[in-house]
Amino acid sequence: MEIGRTLSSLTAGDSAMVVAIDAGRRAQTRLESLGLVPGVFVEIINNGRGPMLVCVGEGRVIVERGIAGKVLVA
Repeated sequence: MEIGRTLSSLTAGDSAMVVAIDAGRRAQTRLESLGLVPGVFVEIINNGRGPMLVCVGEGRVIVERGIAGKVLVA
């Protein structure tokens, strides 16, 4: 797996593990509330224009593109 990619760089159908969050406390809290924390596996459902649709565990969440760029994945 390549390290240094961000969530926003993935395409539909890709899976990855969240390895770190490079954001301020407010953004980290928002991501934690969505279940996006280091160690969790995610699958990209849709990464077209606008927000991303991401499968996290049993649920699906919408992640704003700017915030997705702060989520490091491997």
